[in-house]
Amino acid sequence: MVSFIIVNWNGKSFLTECIDAILRQSIHDFEIIVVDNGSTDGSVAFMAESYPEVVLVPLDKNYGFTGGNIQGLCHAKGRYVALINNDAILPCDWLQLMIAAFGSDAKIGFCSSRIVIAGTNQIDSAGDTLTTAFTGTKIGELHDMQEFEERRYIPGACAAAVIYKREMLDDIGFLDDDFFLNHEDTDLNLRAWLAGWKCLYVPEAVVEHSVSTTIGKLSETSVYYFARNSLWVWIKNTPTYFLFRYLHHRIAYEMASFAFFCLVAHRWRPFLRGKYHSLKGLPAMLKKRKAIQRKIRLTRKEIRQGLVPLGEYLRERLAILARQKAHKNNPKI
Repeated sequence: MVSFIIVNWNGKSFLTECIDAILRQSIHDFEIIVVDNGSTDGSVAFMAESYPEVVLVPLDKNYGFTGGNIQGLCHAKGRYVALINNDAILPCDWLQLMIAAFGSDAKIGFCSSRIVIAGTNQIDSAGDTLTTAFTGTKIGELHDMQEFEERRYIPGACAAAVIYKREMLDDIGFLDDDFFLNHEDTDLNLRAWLAGWKCLYVPEAVVEHSVSTTIGKLSETSVYYFARNSLWVWIKNTPTYFLFRYLHHRIAYEMASFAFFCLVAHRWRPFLRGKYHSLKGLPAMLKKRKAIQRKIRLTRKEIRQGLVPLGEYLRERLAILARQKAHKNNPKI
């Protein structure tokens, strides 16, 4: 019934906890697919020896989060497809909660977990939302884990622990291989939301996640793909009316991103390189845009009502930076 896909790159130390948590699920009708992105830490040999029941897909190099998951989907047989980061740990009733949630509405195409930063009482993501600049952002980031306890429909889910209905993926497509990593789930969230599919946040499904252990939150790799892919998300998905209606919001967002990554975080080189390559990739994104625009099923009013105003988003980002500073000064928070 369910295909779990785990993409691994030099994450051998995380695999045991991640896979054992899946094997302890109260529902047992599933398969586990581990796609290894050319690891050099012995991950493939470890998996082959320790978990012979797992479908192992060893790749010759690192194809990124998108490429790895796409390879995993090629081997997946399930009616549902669950993407789990190798540094995420599921509770034993996670799958049962998610499968039951799908039964409440035929238009639910995917379900979001309440993801908590491992070793803390802080939320990493209570699902994802979308702004008037057509960017994605986490809901509830660094809030207390006791918050966001009600089920509700949200625009999207964080791909660190998410489950998709195969029917939805057949309709809108899967992850975009050109993205490699970062904003790949925002792109998928937008396509699904605009096409009329619903995402249900399931707060009982609490997942522990060691955030950004593979590439680092502000590493050069992360910043480069953030800068490149965020523009691609906007160009690919934004309905034409909203490209012009909220163009000033997008310009403000780009200015704020430049200020943070270049002036505050001193990541000039990867940020500007990412923007340069995003412009080089625009023809390919515009070509993909045509098919996406034809699948939009929401009205302008529904789209407008579902977006978070950019000003509200920027205020929340400043609040998150303040919480990060407080957490750094007092790690027990």
